[in-house]
Amino acid sequence: MRRISDFVRVVRGGTRRVHRDSVVGMEFRAFAEYAAVLGLLTGTVQPESQNNDYESGLTEIDGGTWHLRTARTTPTKPGAFLAFWRRDEVGETAPFDTRAVGAGLIVLVEQEGRRGAFRFTAEHLAALGITAGPRPGKRGFRVYPSWCEDLNASATAAQRAQAPAFREY
Repeated sequence: MRRISDFVRVVRGGTRRVHRDSVVGMEFRAFAEYAAVLGLLTGTVQPESQNNDYESGLTEIDGGTWHLRTARTTPTKPGAFLAFWRRDEVGETAPFDTRAVGAGLIVLVEQEGRRGAFRFTAEHLAALGITAGPRPGKRGFRVYPSWCEDLNASATAAQRAQAPAFREY
């Protein structure tokens, strides 16, 4: 494997190699920057057909398959929102199952010039009630980076629960 700073392979109806500097202006810009800063060795970044408004993709990191999302800042609430769902057997949207989420989910967020990533393992997603298992799961959720302040009690509790997965870069 090569470092993502050398190149990223993007798959969409075929395979093509793209230099990292080209990717920054295209798809998966946030992930390319994150991986380059951390020096991550990654596999192919493959776009997912669902949730593409959130730069949804799959990649291999450390032998595990990780889902990727770029969260969106919304004007009326603190934190950032992302969609994380799949289509079930009948074509309806459904939360990811705890047993089928792979290694986990990397959520990238950028606000007011600050960048960070949540690297939620499959176990952490289950504990947060994001994936379906003993709990019904969620199709989308809000993340609260460490720089979010003056949160209400519910958002503060969510930020505290998400904190182990967060890293500013």
